[in-house]
Amino acid sequence: MKRIRRSLYVPLVSAMALSLALSACGGKSGGGTASDNAGKDGSQEAPTEISMSVIAWGTPVSDNDNVLLKEMQKRTNTNLKIEWIPDSTYDDKINVLLASGKLPDMVFIENSDAPQVRTLVDQGVFWDLTPFIKEYKNLSRADLKETWDTSKINGKNYSIPRYYASFGGGVFPQLRKDWLDKLGLKVPETIDDFYNVLKAFKEKDPDGNGKNDTIPFSTSSSYIGWVYALFNETVGSWKQKPDGKIVPIITEPESRDALLWIKKAYDEGLFPSDFAILKLSQLGDLVKSGKAGGVGWSMPNAWPLTEAARKTDPKATMLPLPYMISPKGNRYTHSGTPFYGEYFIPKSVPEAKVKRILAFMDYGYSQEGNDLAFWGVKDVHYKEDNGKKVPTEQAKTDKIAESGATTLWATIDPESNIKVNGTPDDYYKLLQGVLAERSKTRIYNHGERTFSQANITLYPDFSKKITDMRTKVVLGQESIEAYDALVAKTLADPNFQKIISEMNDSFSKRPDPK
Repeated sequence: MKRIRRSLYVPLVSAMALSLALSACGGKSGGGTASDNAGKDGSQEAPTEISMSVIAWGTPVSDNDNVLLKEMQKRTNTNLKIEWIPDSTYDDKINVLLASGKLPDMVFIENSDAPQVRTLVDQGVFWDLTPFIKEYKNLSRADLKETWDTSKINGKNYSIPRYYASFGGGVFPQLRKDWLDKLGLKVPETIDDFYNVLKAFKEKDPDGNGKNDTIPFSTSSSYIGWVYALFNETVGSWKQKPDGKIVPIITEPESRDALLWIKKAYDEGLFPSDFAILKLSQLGDLVKSGKAGGVGWSMPNAWPLTEAARKTDPKATMLPLPYMISPKGNRYTHSGTPFYGEYFIPKSVPEAKVKRILAFMDYGYSQEGNDLAFWGVKDVHYKEDNGKKVPTEQAKTDKIAESGATTLWATIDPESNIKVNGTPDDYYKLLQGVLAERSKTRIYNHGERTFSQANITLYPDFSKKITDMRTKVVLGQESIEAYDALVAKTLADPNFQKIISEMNDSFSKRPDPK
């Protein structure tokens, strides 16, 4: 699942920018593929060593035992020195790394809107890659244009954005389709329809065990944000008003309406009783065990949830909702920015090596590179049967899924969020239909690619106070009047208004703000 980005902020050492910038040196122009590293006499050049710091979702295979990593190096004539940093500690370690001035050849940054990153960009610490991209046919392919355009900072590309499909990611409801069918219920469209479906799941014993023990929807205070987004018709923490200005949704009237709906559902027993404390993995466990009728998760999780639930009930089928109709009557679905995280190259890397790094990434963004990163080696890790790739037992032995290769070379495919190994053909067609419906509605994140120091340093405290108050209101520990008072106090705070002012100033300078 795509992570919620967190702000990064630590003091910067200005000398870092100077030391890195002064160490840059020139090189020959021209692109090419990473496998073209041949000397003038026809001999193969020594592999290009590339050091990098990369986020690790899960536990990647040790580089010494990583069969896929070795194949990637062989095909690109590189020697990769990768520091895999666990997702849980990545923000803290990147803070330290950015402040140290001792950057690897390539560093993965999850949130380039963070102040240190913007400061380092302004100080010239990272390469402006804009002049080079057109030389690499795979990086510059037409279907990546939006990815490159969206990831620009001050009109320039200072990074290689990690592709992420715009549709199918993000937290949005999934329901047990087999339970809907059993109870004769239609797929819900409005929030009221959704409420009535959950009520039926609670009262009509959809699992047929004769007990009143069904949890209609597995969610928690940390993963209910999609309701606030639906009511506000936005993605992220900000939305655009009719006058063109953007505002944080935490103080909007629509968020109050969303809160009251959530409280009503909780009071009716439609959510787990320990709503305030459940973690993401626990939410999934309730669905996998057959106890819950739905969950708010991204589409890559649809088949794993279904597969696990079928161990209890062979008919179990999770249906990600294709869309919902907002309380204002407009069609809504989660859609995201076409990249997630970016790779930056510091100016301490010579230009000639920058081009080798770009060639390495260019190969990874080819179809051949994509297939290698996702499937492994043909006829070793997968076979082709009537045009369909089928994993072999060797793929499990070599732990292809845990290699971390797709973190480096993301799968470039609008359907990448539903391409999960082992998905049956009939279920894949169901997901394709859902994805096609989601693709008809694009919701923009108006807070992305905006920069405000006040937002970075002051907003988290405002957000936490209101988020905590929301949870207390849902649990009955505080009244809605107490919530109203906090919102009024927040809106009256000069620091909150400063955030709004700075964010709007930045938003007005974005290219083609939507």
